[in-house]
Amino acid sequence: MPTSNVARREFLRTTAAATAASALATRAAAANDKINIAFIGTGVMGSENLKAAAAQPGVQVAAVCDVFQPNLERAEALARRLGHEPKSAKDFREILADKSVDAVCISTPDHWHPYMTVEACKAGKDVYVEKPACVSVSEGAVIVEAARKHRRVVQAGTWQRSGTHFRKACDIVKSGELGKISFVRTWIYSNRSQEGIGNPANGTPPPGLDWNLWLGPAPERPFNPNRFGVYPRAYSYFRYFWDYAGGQLTDSGIHMLDIVQMAFGDPMPRGVVALGGKYWLQDDSETPDTMQATFEYPGFLGSWEHRTNNTEQGTDRLMGITFHGSRGTMYVDRSVVRVTPEKGSDLAPFEMKRVEDPHPLHWANFVHCVRTRETPNSDIETCVRSSITCILGNLSMRAKARLDWDEKRGTVEQEAVRPLLQHNYRAPWKLEA
Repeated sequence: MPTSNVARREFLRTTAAATAASALATRAAAANDKINIAFIGTGVMGSENLKAAAAQPGVQVAAVCDVFQPNLERAEALARRLGHEPKSAKDFREILADKSVDAVCISTPDHWHPYMTVEACKAGKDVYVEKPACVSVSEGAVIVEAARKHRRVVQAGTWQRSGTHFRKACDIVKSGELGKISFVRTWIYSNRSQEGIGNPANGTPPPGLDWNLWLGPAPERPFNPNRFGVYPRAYSYFRYFWDYAGGQLTDSGIHMLDIVQMAFGDPMPRGVVALGGKYWLQDDSETPDTMQATFEYPGFLGSWEHRTNNTEQGTDRLMGITFHGSRGTMYVDRSVVRVTPEKGSDLAPFEMKRVEDPHPLHWANFVHCVRTRETPNSDIETCVRSSITCILGNLSMRAKARLDWDEKRGTVEQEAVRPLLQHNYRAPWKLEA
């Protein structure tokens, strides 16, 4: 989505103008070799981002920030082992007020992504923000507006866009080699215990956790171990609760659908229909454990599906994409891209395996763009569009209705569903570009 009520052509014109003006801006980070980056949210993904960033030439881990003291201490120790001397803070507002910080990495729970990104842009920081960019449709336009208004480089964590074999897959689609593509399928499969994440009772926050600040703009709730969801050797479980995230579709589906949209020039679906629910897990998670969503794009259908009790034993296709063309089929996942000709086609078979991890490449691209003011590989607008595609899938399922997307107005044609596009922030938090 561009911005509400702004045509895509006008959006691109203003984006180009902002980029040109940004190139003329004088910033210490662009002029000097050293770029001071602060890391807000230092759990599993935040730590991975810190390691990838610290490996980039000229990057200084200037600060680490987390509302959970154990996470904060681990991140500070990690940065020191890597040769950095970061400041530490529990409140992200201390980081944004620090004028020595050039850029921030936001790896918090999803419901914090829009607000922190916008406030960082207003504070003059460039931003690397994890996906999804937003948890509601209405937030997307504000994030893009803030990035353009304040002339910030904002890279989203959809790092597959920096992967060599993913970019090759997109080039194959754009070349027309596969013929007419009428259907694209995306998925993730797992086989989990039926107990899932369990059903722990509400309780008292653990020592060192500021639960109220963790909730931030989300509704006030009593502490629950699963809503916080920080367990050893597990990605946080917040992603399975509607207050903070959108389940598998916005967590994993966005990676796959983002590549689909990249391959076709970043279109938005015109219509979305989805069904899903909890058919396997018996835990307290709210998002569906089984789901199918169909997206009507200009010229082709796309689909997403996930399940949690079956992985098709004997296959290694646990998460991936297939592009179905009249001349052949292309399969791509995080390890390989493979083209299989249709019977009777003169299309040559093709295979390309991943050579380099795209995550460090994505960080290299961000650091390069901070210095040059170029547009990053996963510019915030593309991630907003991919995020909204996933959000519409969840809304269709929850509303039990087909949704027709009006791109020019940034809304759906179904008036009864429009209130669900908004996200009400708990006081005193307000999302304003």
